[in-house]
Amino acid sequence: QNSRSVPLPPMPPKGKFLMQADRNSIGPRTRWQPISSSWVTLLGPGANGFRIFREEISPETRDVSFKGLATPALKAHMVLNASPLNSFLCLLSLAKLQDGNGPLVPNSGQRASFRVIERLNDHMDVIHLFFRPLFLWPSWTTARDFVLLRYWRHDPDGTYVLCIDSVKHEDCPSLPDFTRGQMHGVFTIAPKKKSKGLGKVELALHPECMLTAVVQVDPKGWIPLAPLPPLTSQGYGEAFGVVALLQMLDIRDALDYDRFVPVSQDASRPMPKNLSKELSALKPASVSLQRSHSADTTSDNEDDPVNYDFTYSDRESVRVKSNRKSIASNPVPLPSEKWAEPMANSFRVRGKSYKKDKLKINAGSSIGRLIAVDVVLVDEPLFSGFSVHPTERMQLALERERSAKAKGLPTDLPPFVFIVNICLPGPPFYHGVFYYAVDDMSAIDGSDGTPSSRLCQKFFFGDSDEFRDRTFKLIPQIVEGNFLVRKAVGSTPAIMGTKLRQMYVKNDRFFEVILDCGSSQVATGVIRLSLGYAKTLVVDMGFLFEGDSDEVLPERLFGCVRMKRPSFGPHLRKVNPVLGEF
Repeated sequence: QNSRSVPLPPMPPKGKFLMQADRNSIGPRTRWQPISSSWVTLLGPGANGFRIFREEISPETRDVSFKGLATPALKAHMVLNASPLNSFLCLLSLAKLQDGNGPLVPNSGQRASFRVIERLNDHMDVIHLFFRPLFLWPSWTTARDFVLLRYWRHDPDGTYVLCIDSVKHEDCPSLPDFTRGQMHGVFTIAPKKKSKGLGKVELALHPECMLTAVVQVDPKGWIPLAPLPPLTSQGYGEAFGVVALLQMLDIRDALDYDRFVPVSQDASRPMPKNLSKELSALKPASVSLQRSHSADTTSDNEDDPVNYDFTYSDRESVRVKSNRKSIASNPVPLPSEKWAEPMANSFRVRGKSYKKDKLKINAGSSIGRLIAVDVVLVDEPLFSGFSVHPTERMQLALERERSAKAKGLPTDLPPFVFIVNICLPGPPFYHGVFYYAVDDMSAIDGSDGTPSSRLCQKFFFGDSDEFRDRTFKLIPQIVEGNFLVRKAVGSTPAIMGTKLRQMYVKNDRFFEVILDCGSSQVATGVIRLSLGYAKTLVVDMGFLFEGDSDEVLPERLFGCVRMKRPSFGPHLRKVNPVLGEF
């Protein structure tokens, strides 16, 4: 199904649904009793402000429940310091997405993990969820797993709703080391109430939302469900419901962690402030690994609907060199049907008087021309850069140029190449590398007197990485794709150096900017979600440098790329690190 709106799946017949009552079990008429001790304390948060409530049910229902049905429903609330959208993406994608070959265990520091078994449509999928073994006195339990149908929607009031229910799936039979349980739950993420004194700017600077979870778990296996008086009449079975709710702490911590500058706590491996000085004698380029400490904001953070003009979205070009020894063809790039150069005029950028009127204009032509696209597989991220890798296209092209000049022969290598290297989180790890040729150096060295040339000169040939961190900007646009990924990616321009760790490799013939998407857990969640739908997506990206004063306005797009239904896997070209590379 490809429809934008999918109705809520019908409720299963009574007796097959894990909730004891009907839909109203999670409504306001349900009575909830706070749990003051027991599993809440023994399994994690104790009295640290995380309250769990148990559904009050009649003695008759409780008696039937503990004779074979699931334990009572449990509920918890939590305020998250993030926007509803980011919180929802974290809820969907926080746990480790298994690739089918890795160990079925949660990430370090997390309570649960999952892998996607099947994607049904834009609003539904089936996942395989894993819990760690629990110690329930006097012994450890077997690890639990669950096969869950997930359904999600975005309501007009801004609320996100995620429903889960146990199902059977032919691609996920029972595993020998796990006991297959059953689970039902509803997660809601509610936005902050709007008030007269609360504007868009304040909401953007201080985002908040409330996550509410209602779960009911039947752990199956040999677990006594009868209530235990020492644990305020809770049974062992309720411990698994508490564990399901404690995943909310993983979500909260990931969102909180993402708001702060990461600090290495490994004293034996400190992060150097400027590696370029240390490596200048070892590499044909300088490398800088400076992390921006500026605020995670951009002056384009409004949800501007005019960052992209779909009038030109059907126009694209692909330049494939026939010469096997050109920079565009050696090594073999990504197949041409998977990428193209969209019309730069599709993107809208800041006009000459943007600081006064906030008006944007169509970008016109780009400074650079796209000559090659690589999507490659690596064992570990190559943060040293592809421009200095001896078997990649930049170094191979420079070597051919030196050889040709020695023989008095011409070369097709442009005078300058700008490289955007996007490292996707893993494992498995991938790099998307985009090469842009600059045919006229006056367009980037300031000599033609244009605002864009002056800005490029400071970015490429200046000494300030802090300036680069707050200047390099990306405009994303999902041209084709489902609503969830559209919402996750958006089309708002982003200053990448304030959101991700950004690194640079440069010399007089090229400049490479490296984006470490794994440095942000929110970005990791968005990318993992997008990778799941990659084969259905057409994505345009525009790269430029932000003009924040009248002297460097209007902005001009440096380059753009269109990725067309990319596929990821072992079939991609693999790049190995240089021997001895750090």
